[in-house]
Amino acid sequence: MSVRPRPLVWVGAAVLAVLIGLASWTELSHAASLSTGSDMDAYWNAAMRLRDGAPLYVPGQPTDSALYRYAPWFAYAWIPLTFLPKGAVLLGWMTLCLGAAVASVAPLLWRGPAGWATLALLLPFQLEGAAYGNVQPLLVLALLWGLPRRSGPVWVALAASMKVAPVLLAVVYAGRGEWRRAGLTLLLTVLLVAPMLLFDLSGYSTQIGGGQMSLLTVSPVLWAVVALAALAAAWALARTGYGWLAGAVALLLALPRFLIYEISFLVAGLATGPGRESPTL
Repeated sequence: MSVRPRPLVWVGAAVLAVLIGLASWTELSHAASLSTGSDMDAYWNAAMRLRDGAPLYVPGQPTDSALYRYAPWFAYAWIPLTFLPKGAVLLGWMTLCLGAAVASVAPLLWRGPAGWATLALLLPFQLEGAAYGNVQPLLVLALLWGLPRRSGPVWVALAASMKVAPVLLAVVYAGRGEWRRAGLTLLLTVLLVAPMLLFDLSGYSTQIGGGQMSLLTVSPVLWAVVALAALAAAWALARTGYGWLAGAVALLLALPRFLIYEISFLVAGLATGPGRESPTL
């Protein structure tokens, strides 16, 4: 004998669907209105400065799209691309970012109605990062692919060398008792980030900038307390199916500069779970 859902359940589901649809439409509209690939200038200009022997880290406005804040290896990786026509590189880079945005949320299609709703809510944020030409969709895809694998520490370290806060995902390894992976994550992150010390950092921007949300701008003490509480929760939940999701939440709450599209880090936590560990690299 089947039990029909109560009318209240249908009403609640309909309201939730409408809210998700409105949020998705808002973000899609925002993404479509952005200047295509504006953040790519930061990567391109950093590589050009390296080519010209100029300082890698230069002062600028905190919202300046040409301001480079990442580890040096990424700027060096862009040097070969600067010998190609910039228009062609922009087209290729935007295609790569958009492809990564879609591919990163695709696993949610197999998670049923809850996964479809989550996809509808989070895909616009991934597309917004892609519309800027920001590396965010690629980082999320790398974490999505890498976290369930033995090579996970490599992908976490790469993400941490770009956005810093992903290194906190190591707490999930530690909470599971996987101390070797946790230590390897920290070691690889240090090796990738340490070369920054070989450069003049006097022009490195640490300003958060107007319009960029972060608890750090409200109160450094509140930011630290919330971040530590989130890390403690990630540790406690590490051995459950919510471990990576809790780690992703802690990552978001610890970001010193929170841009709205960075909420897409949740995709890696939502689309991974227990039983997907792979013996391959």
